[in-house]
Amino acid sequence: MSRMSYFLIVLCAILFFSCGKDKEEAMPETKFKKYLHLSHTRTSENPLMDSVAESLNFNSYDMLWLGGDLAFLTSADDATMTRTDSVYDLGSSSTLWALGNHDYTNLDRVEFYTKKPPFYTLHRDGITFVVLDTQDSLSTMVGAQKEMLFGVLDTIHASSHLVLLHHKLIWMYDNPILEPQISSVSNGDFGSCFYCINPNNFNSEIYPKLVEVKERGLEVLCVAGDIGFRTNEFEYQTPEGVFFLASGIESGNDNNKVLLFEHNPTTKSLLWKFVRLDDL
Repeated sequence: MSRMSYFLIVLCAILFFSCGKDKEEAMPETKFKKYLHLSHTRTSENPLMDSVAESLNFNSYDMLWLGGDLAFLTSADDATMTRTDSVYDLGSSSTLWALGNHDYTNLDRVEFYTKKPPFYTLHRDGITFVVLDTQDSLSTMVGAQKEMLFGVLDTIHASSHLVLLHHKLIWMYDNPILEPQISSVSNGDFGSCFYCINPNNFNSEIYPKLVEVKERGLEVLCVAGDIGFRTNEFEYQTPEGVFFLASGIESGNDNNKVLLFEHNPTTKSLLWKFVRLDDL
């Protein structure tokens, strides 16, 4: 082999490995997203909320999902709303708030601070969110809210996940496995009261459409917030593969838990776990 041929071979090898290294270094690093679901932070006195929840720094989370009952009467006055807003940044597009019965005193005040209606949809990083108002029409999806929800369920296809955020555990009613557990899981008992799990059309009208969405290849999660007094975590997967989740706290309880989600938009994975509030 001539010296010139040897020189060319070495040069090509150097260029090959240099290009490979540059290509490897240029690959973008996967950005994981973190979402926190927190609910039922109320005490029995406005404008106070759970002291641990109030002291948290939520800037490390890409989204904050609030399951309702943030203060005793969250929207009763501007002082309580201002304090709540200072903790949760209610007007941020990254804060999703599913209203509970303790939040419902003045919906005009809620909308002023949040800049959002009581129910709405949002698409972000491959996930479609539907924030529901389960106080409206005593948990039954009717009118404009039903039209909005069905519009999503009938057309969604490009997302990797569908997440329904709501306060009441409406999927427990009329489910032969879950309904007997209402009194040991939900803060509100089964009945006709404003804070109760009321008879509703989730399993008769909504759930069949969620199964259709699941069959199109999307993961479907329903995440509720009205627990904390009787249990601090709940998870159930239906035979069709739809997930029912709930988290909520009891102010002052040393064993409070929240739901922490980790999302990889590149691989389209969404994982979750219950963690102690004190460990955040």
